Amino acid sequence: MDPASAPTSLSEQSQRFASATQATLAGVLPGNHVIVSRQAETTHRFIVQPENRAKIPLLVAGDHLADLEVSFFLDLDRTGTWLKVVRSDFSVHSVLTRTPLLRLEYRSDMNSAPISHWQVHAERGALSHLLARAHEHNPRLVSKPHDLSSLHLPVGGERFRPCLEDVLQFVVHDCGVDSLAGWEQVVTEGRESWRRLQLRSSIRDLQVDAAAELESLGWTVIPPSSVPEDHAEPFRTW
Repeated sequence: MDPASAPTSLSEQSQRFASATQATLAGVLPGNHVIVSRQAETTHRFIVQPENRAKIPLLVAGDHLADLEVSFFLDLDRTGTWLKVVRSDFSVHSVLTRTPLLRLEYRSDMNSAPISHWQVHAERGALSHLLARAHEHNPRLVSKPHDLSSLHLPVGGERFRPCLEDVLQFVVHDCGVDSLAGWEQVVTEGRESWRRLQLRSSIRDLQVDAAAELESLGWTVIPPSSVPEDHAEPFRTW
């Protein structure tokens, strides 16, 4: 998935992001998945998600066994120039119980849990035993020892978090849901595009570090007249 490649308005970049997301889903999962961009009702941000907030069916041998929910909340970055995902939600739900099986959530302003994290709705006796003992010792910190979905598993923070393509490969490769011919190439190319975008964001955050590394590799780097201060927050937060 290749969100925005050039700085334009938030509306235009969000529409391109929606089109790229739709193309990714169309190349991986069976069915017609219409992804739209719309402005949020209470803010200037845009939301990219399936039309009418529809769930995306996940099939196994043609049987509808689970659903994938996808949504992105978009804004411009701190410079007011580049597209920034400020929130994303990916979740897989069982059609039998209509409850989540797992969720991958990202919030750029999260302060009570890892900014990007998995939550798994499952049970494991050994882990529950550990949490129960921890609850006895510190019930404020471990408040739900028998609910493993209360755990937030950190996965790389703002810059190095998983992308939609990672989730799609997981449900196809590990969960065995039906896919389309050529899905591997779609996922691989989309993942590379996402990570290149994250690399460029990281370079804008830490320009002195980026220049120093290029110089160590033999590049000649000419600094601008004014070098911005490091934006290290994405590399410090949990």
